Amino acid sequence: MSIQFNQVNKFYGDTQVLHDVSFQCEKGDTLVLLGPSGAGKSSLLRILNLLENANSGTMSVTDMSFDFAKGVTEKHGLELRKKVGMVFQQYNLWPHMTVMENLIEAPVRVAGLSKIAAKQEAKKILDMLQLSDKMDAWPLQLSGGQQQRVAIARALMMKPEVLLFDEPTAALDPEITSQVAKVINDLSQTGITQIVVTHEVDFARKVASHVLYLEQGKVVEYGSNDVFTNPSTRNFADYLNH
Repeated sequence: MSIQFNQVNKFYGDTQVLHDVSFQCEKGDTLVLLGPSGAGKSSLLRILNLLENANSGTMSVTDMSFDFAKGVTEKHGLELRKKVGMVFQQYNLWPHMTVMENLIEAPVRVAGLSKIAAKQEAKKILDMLQLSDKMDAWPLQLSGGQQQRVAIARALMMKPEVLLFDEPTAALDPEITSQVAKVINDLSQTGITQIVVTHEVDFARKVASHVLYLEQGKVVEYGSNDVFTNPSTRNFADYLNH
């Protein structure tokens, strides 16, 4: 089992944003988180990377387990983030560094990889993502779709077992969205586990092996890709038709 969530609750002050959320995700699955705005998708994603803590419940990611009622430290977060990569909605590329420099910074500084080894790995990943000709470019010289793929490449440089995506197709046109879907599907063939937050149902259909649909912080629908054609709840059926 790659990821297991059990009875996870999250509050911001008096407002509860996740209610007893439970699900599991096998190694190599691509789980898509769907739901209206404010459903708790982003909170769940940030907890998976320990960028935020939950208030109660337990979580297992790869071979690490956390009990939120007992508290989780920043040290735990740093350990987890060695295995869990995140591709942010804003890409968060360093504008003063070339594509190559963006990719090798963390492996060299954090993982202790030599510059030569890091560059060799970066070339492989850029080749896979069809960005070989952009290694000396600056982020601002790239299109939105290219920046998105560089952000994915940078996350892959740390060899994560789990990769999290926050709205990876926001503000991208349909052709680029299809390219991002292809990247996610190609990665799923490598055995990496992926969790994708999106509000685009067509994109979700293309990439999801499994779906978790949330409303007001509660799990309403959870199942394999088949739920797109056979939803088991009226709420999810309505969401697909809206």
